[in-house]
Amino acid sequence: MHGDKSGLKDVDFYRAHRNERQDTGAVMAAGLTGLAHGFKSVEKFMKISRLAGLIGLSALVLAGCNSEPLRLPTPLVKTEESNQFRSVPLNAAWVNLPSAMVVIERGLRDSMEQRISLPNTTTVLGDNSVLLRARRPAGSDVGRFNYSEFMKRVGTVPAPFGAMTAGDLMSDEDEIGPYFWAEDRIGGSTICVLALRRMTSGMRQLPQNYTVLDMMMRNCVDGTLEDALAPILASHVGFSYGVAGATGSGESRMLSPLAGPTPR
Repeated sequence: MHGDKSGLKDVDFYRAHRNERQDTGAVMAAGLTGLAHGFKSVEKFMKISRLAGLIGLSALVLAGCNSEPLRLPTPLVKTEESNQFRSVPLNAAWVNLPSAMVVIERGLRDSMEQRISLPNTTTVLGDNSVLLRARRPAGSDVGRFNYSEFMKRVGTVPAPFGAMTAGDLMSDEDEIGPYFWAEDRIGGSTICVLALRRMTSGMRQLPQNYTVLDMMMRNCVDGTLEDALAPILASHVGFSYGVAGATGSGESRMLSPLAGPTPR
């Protein structure tokens, strides 16, 4: 009986040892399986990390490229809109317009601008006004009025002349040279004109020693063409007491009749 019990103990020990080895093997197998999965996960993680790194690097590069805003050329008119006008006395106007109501002016990058408000007694919408630009243009073609260049600086044409081109302009000449205009007759007695001209320092004294004075006028009146054009003619623009050195004589050199507007 005692010997039998020892045999049973040996069998039990063998079974227990075998089970322990099986358990250990299972644990090792599970560990190897987990490790294999772990290696796959790590490999996947490394791939994701590398991809994320590339994406992050690209984002940083793009962010670095975009750290300064893209600067596109700004149209001249947009640039000049930030320059503020100031009111000046009526007798400081660069042309002699007794009917002027308000005069404002501003300095620009390469020029000065003055705007003069005129009365409008018609039923036509919009203001009657004169726009003057004193400049020092480069080149030898100073005496020739270039409509397209002027409109690039002005930006818009007053109503009712929004669709007008240089080819629509008529021309004539007075004591200080040529002037140009388009006209629009409204009803039986109202006429509107858009008139333009260029004056140089050879024609009259200009403000602050500028060499060119460009002028645009919209004027709607109940009357004749001559009435509408009057503020742009030599008797009003040939001199001005608001410009230093003006004599009021209106004496000047005549500009060549060939110096007409240059369409572009």
